[in-house]
Amino acid sequence: MFNTSHSLGVLKEMDDADRKLLILVAENPRIHIQELAKRLGISKQVASHRMQVLTKSGIILGSIANISIPYLDAIPVVIFGRSETAPIERALDRLGESEFSRRANVVGGNIIYVTGLLRRISELDGYAEFVKRAAEMPAPTVGIYNLDDGLMPVYSVDGGGKRRQQNCKKLSPLDLRIIASLNDDARRPIADIADTVGASAKTVRRHLEDMISEGSLELHAPMDLSLGGDIFLSVHVNFADGADKVVVGRRLLSKYRFRDAYVRTFSNLPGLIMWVLWSDNMTEIRKALREVGEDEDVLAVTPNFVYLERIYPTWRDKLLAVRTRSPKKARACEPHSGLRTQ
Repeated sequence: MFNTSHSLGVLKEMDDADRKLLILVAENPRIHIQELAKRLGISKQVASHRMQVLTKSGIILGSIANISIPYLDAIPVVIFGRSETAPIERALDRLGESEFSRRANVVGGNIIYVTGLLRRISELDGYAEFVKRAAEMPAPTVGIYNLDDGLMPVYSVDGGGKRRQQNCKKLSPLDLRIIASLNDDARRPIADIADTVGASAKTVRRHLEDMISEGSLELHAPMDLSLGGDIFLSVHVNFADGADKVVVGRRLLSKYRFRDAYVRTFSNLPGLIMWVLWSDNMTEIRKALREVGEDEDVLAVTPNFVYLERIYPTWRDKLLAVRTRSPKKARACEPHSGLRTQ
């Protein structure tokens, strides 16, 4: 699994074309080089070269495909606080021992944000206790992501983005084999997928398009922006009683046009939003933070600069291995049942 805290790529300072390319790849990890070139206004050869350089530099860390979080009715949570572990990599290693750990981000002051993926909410207390022990985090804060506030990007971020009405439609055994074939390389060509799953290229293309349209397939391209010289922040915005967090979040996203930004809200933390943004301009960041702090609805603004990230396999990855070995009979859909298959 990808581990950005141990990236060994050659450092490369990015330009605006690189940054636009990264956003396009984040939105669609399977985007064709020809489409990239068209959207960037450059030749196919130049687009391909930029993609190769960003990958060899460790800025693009490959691509992942999986069954989507909303499709599984899974519950993303974040547990964060100051770790007493030194060096911090020891805590990151221990956090990967849980099947619920999906990602860990380290910011200044030895603070870790641990994103977990639960099958059901009843698993939260046990997982929070695990994180507290593994990260030596004496005073953790637990947040349950709100996925339906319309403040997340259209591409996949912890189950956010554009949700579809799925009416419990089942994935077929062929669907699962296709997803499994893309699990560690979401850019794999259609012809290679067809050879792997034993179906025609036309059939594979149709199944892929249907899964993307229905929202059952998640495509993700992990990146380490710091290797390109850019800044990745998770900003805590605490606001006054009575303020509408969705209104505040939309105001942030509309007023401050960073290259890429989104807002996370939490169903159990009514006075907090996390404003996640990416920029190469420190002057622009400082101006925005100052102005947000002066907003009449805001009590405090705390910027956290992310400098390490670790991504882990979860129980969701294991579903593909289990389900593609031997097809199961159909079963009724149940909330948080783990997987719906024909």
